[in-house]
Amino acid sequence: MKGNNINTDLIGPILFCGIMFLLFFLSHKDADEYNKYEKTFKGETIGLATRFERKGKIDYLRYYFYANKKILSEIYSNDDNLVNKFFRVKYDLNNPEKGNYIVLEELKPDSITLVKAGFTKTKYYIYDGGVTCKYIEKSKWK
Repeated sequence: MKGNNINTDLIGPILFCGIMFLLFFLSHKDADEYNKYEKTFKGETIGLATRFERKGKIDYLRYYFYANKKILSEIYSNDDNLVNKFFRVKYDLNNPEKGNYIVLEELKPDSITLVKAGFTKTKYYIYDGGVTCKYIEKSKWK
């Protein structure tokens, strides 16, 4: 039939490209809306990155901060140099558990700043059985 010039071999790739464009557009729209939401975060404090956790094939950096209580959160990251370091955290004053993000620029806060941010210094002991056979006192921020 000469009236039907549609090449059926092109329908699959055209449909695939259309779906991919739609998904790309919708994901950028959601990202733009979240970026606008992030700009409304008025709370700011210090957070401590504690460890990495793997969920499926994705690594997450776990961190916590204090906003009237201890709040645990996580972000996608595979940089293991971030663990046990302090960072600035921005959060939603109305819902800090859901609305927060960590700014991955390392801070070097002093002890007064850490206490004001809700952290406490705790002592712990390590047994040095091979050298001195004594307990060695250490401390860390929690």
